[in-house]
Amino acid sequence: MDDQYRKFYESVAEKYPEDSIVYRTLSGYLRKKWIMNKLRDFPQGSLLDCGCNVGTLSRNWQKGIVFGVDIAHAVLKKGKALSPQTNFVQADLCDMRMFKTESVDSAMVCEVVEHLVTADRFFENLYRTMKKGGLVLVTSPNFTSSRPHRIPLGILRSFGVNQGTEGKHYLHTAYKPAELAAMAQRAGYTVLEQGSFEIELRGWLKPITILRQFLNKVSMHLAPASRMPQLLEHGFNRIELNIFYALDTFNFGLLLRKIFSEGRRSYIVAKK
Repeated sequence: MDDQYRKFYESVAEKYPEDSIVYRTLSGYLRKKWIMNKLRDFPQGSLLDCGCNVGTLSRNWQKGIVFGVDIAHAVLKKGKALSPQTNFVQADLCDMRMFKTESVDSAMVCEVVEHLVTADRFFENLYRTMKKGGLVLVTSPNFTSSRPHRIPLGILRSFGVNQGTEGKHYLHTAYKPAELAAMAQRAGYTVLEQGSFEIELRGWLKPITILRQFLNKVSMHLAPASRMPQLLEHGFNRIELNIFYALDTFNFGLLLRKIFSEGRRSYIVAKK
């Protein structure tokens, strides 16, 4: 990964408290719950958390030693205080030579591959690192009509992040489940499951999302470095959570899973 990418992710790690914000959103809540359920079916042994941030998703792994890898030193420093039992390693995920061949049992790659320039190279490196028979869980954003390639810094600017990987933008794409499966298979994995989740966020959130995006654009245009974008995001997050909790008492999520075939996140479970 080139210097600009390293600088960008280090800047984000120092200034943007991603985990404390993301997992207070409805999407973050549902994602974490879903991932925790998937990991319960993984076998005993070591776990490699790729793109670990502060280690939130692997913190409760009780089946063996945990290795957390991230390119940004700042999040690893915070993670060590929150998860002292995790072995944090600063590294580029597309170059994991510090791990011996077939040295970890299983791996999780959650919301990471969409940020990688060479995702195929990452899968190849991960395959080399894992032991035969190990499982890997991969998740990423899904997309419907058009695939994103890079997105504006947006709310990051209100936290003081003013330079992306490409000017005021940064790499953030999305994959269909079949695309994740194809990358894993090219690296040598056998795909056991593929599909999507966060179906509970389909349909009903669209009007709220449109209003959120409009107000965010206005606030970013008028005062990009102020706390206004943060306050708007916090307010909308609370609205979405409260509406969902109210609707879900009537099995709203079950109804949406019957209406929609795909969720907002793609995933695969693959085996070496």
